[in-house]
Amino acid sequence: MPKINHAIRSHFSLFLLAALLSSPLLQAQSTVSTLSSPPSCPVQFLRFNPSGVNVRIKNVSGKIIVGLNFNAALADATENWKWLHWDFNDALPIRDFGWNKPIKLDAAKTLYWDRAYLDFYHGGGGAFVLTRVLFDDGSTWQEPSESASCKYVWHNSHKKSFVRPVELPLRQ
Repeated sequence: MPKINHAIRSHFSLFLLAALLSSPLLQAQSTVSTLSSPPSCPVQFLRFNPSGVNVRIKNVSGKIIVGLNFNAALADATENWKWLHWDFNDALPIRDFGWNKPIKLDAAKTLYWDRAYLDFYHGGGGAFVLTRVLFDDGSTWQEPSESASCKYVWHNSHKKSFVRPVELPLRQ
């Protein structure tokens, strides 16, 4: 009898040890599976109007947005891209189009900027680029200065499309 009792106790101890050691792994696996990685762009662009500058976006970030910054790049008639600086002066900083009103989860909202205009008759078109987002929990999303993956691109009404690939310069 002592041999059986000792064998049962050994197997039970091994089972208990295995259960205890695998418990954190199970919790870690369940935690990882419930987290969803944030989308590369926290908003979905629904519509953009370069005349009068307004954009309709949808918050797809999974968080409440409380601040947004956009920059605009313009293409000339030869599709040479350049960032829009304040007063069209390259010595001044790139113009920010900021928005500080909350946008709830999955909500669509039209953002607008009075007296702004980006639709130039003989230009090639433009790109409206989301560069930074502030969430209500204090976290942020930021587009690296060497990329512009989160953007709305339009071409002038005289063009059917861009002939060259849209390659925006570095934001400086």
